[in-house]
Amino acid sequence: MRIGFDAASLTRERSGIANYLVRLVRRLVEIDGDLQVVLFAPDKICVDYDLFIHHPRVKRVIVDLPRAEQKKWVRKYLPKLLKEYDINLFHQPGGLDTSVFRPSCPCVVTAHDMAPWVLNTFKDLRKAIRYKVRTTLWAHQAKRIVTGVDVSRNDIVRLCRVSADKVIVSPYGAERVYEGDITADEENDILRKYRLQGKRYVINCSGLNFKRRNLDLVLDGFARFQREVTGEVTLVFTGAIANVQGAFDRAQRKMGMLGIRERVVTTGFMAEKSLQVLLNNAEAVIITSFCEGFPQSMVEAFASGTAVIATDRGGVPEVAGEAAVIIDPYDPQALSEALKRLTGNEVEKHLYAEKGHTRAQDFTWQRHAQDVIAVYRSLVK
Repeated sequence: MRIGFDAASLTRERSGIANYLVRLVRRLVEIDGDLQVVLFAPDKICVDYDLFIHHPRVKRVIVDLPRAEQKKWVRKYLPKLLKEYDINLFHQPGGLDTSVFRPSCPCVVTAHDMAPWVLNTFKDLRKAIRYKVRTTLWAHQAKRIVTGVDVSRNDIVRLCRVSADKVIVSPYGAERVYEGDITADEENDILRKYRLQGKRYVINCSGLNFKRRNLDLVLDGFARFQREVTGEVTLVFTGAIANVQGAFDRAQRKMGMLGIRERVVTTGFMAEKSLQVLLNNAEAVIITSFCEGFPQSMVEAFASGTAVIATDRGGVPEVAGEAAVIIDPYDPQALSEALKRLTGNEVEKHLYAEKGHTRAQDFTWQRHAQDVIAVYRSLVK
């Protein structure tokens, strides 16, 4: 069976969709010896992903389009490639909100969440209509939709008006961001690079580019925490810092107003080894989104043995169980209190780190890949 994937996400810097795709592909070819995977991409695939997709049964088809043409990738080029390479089943890992086309074979979509629709974060009516139309069309056209948590399935069924039988819930895997060895010298160099050597810090891995990441809670809660404790703790933002919807500029202004700008480090996207070092040495990871599907950053922290504070929205409670400190996304004081609990009490911090590490073992990419293969086999006889 030949499975085709839209691998456009692998041409850009680290993202949740790219991480999902490479980890799934690696497990698919390990589990099923009859499976062939073809990754279709409109540009060169980043070398960071070679470790995951270097396999004799994983083929890369790079079209190398000019940037202007890449916007037409899904609608204009992908359908022809699926026919040319005789693909038995197409898997779109980037969610339901992609350009719509009619594939020449059965289609499976991994839909991570419905956050824009649930939170109504659209900039204008035109974008809202486009999102809802594309999402609904894909939901009805796909033979199966895979998602990581029950709450996302419920949102898809309710908003797109599809049968619950079409949506398959299969939790994603939990593993460390970087599985290789890291020497003490490498660790020190990375911490020094980000001005964190010898410092205590907490991490928010959501970046500074979307309002739905709930930056007000992070900044207000951290500012209160700073006023209420002695001793220095730094707040680190990893991930995208693009100025989407003015979020980054607004965050910078607010840091200045709250008097915490000197206590904040923004790293942008990081190499996996660097991110792993920061997770290993953090006091806690903060997950603050208003709406989350399967919270990948949270389970990566669990697998790294790092304590987690997370808001009680979306799939977070479903995945966290009792392994994280759960707070209300509208309560900065609750975040401040949670930070005080974990940074001021080594016993409690280690207790939550151990709970998280144990919880991470409930989620494996192998199990997710087995569920996905079962979906493929049900559609391709």
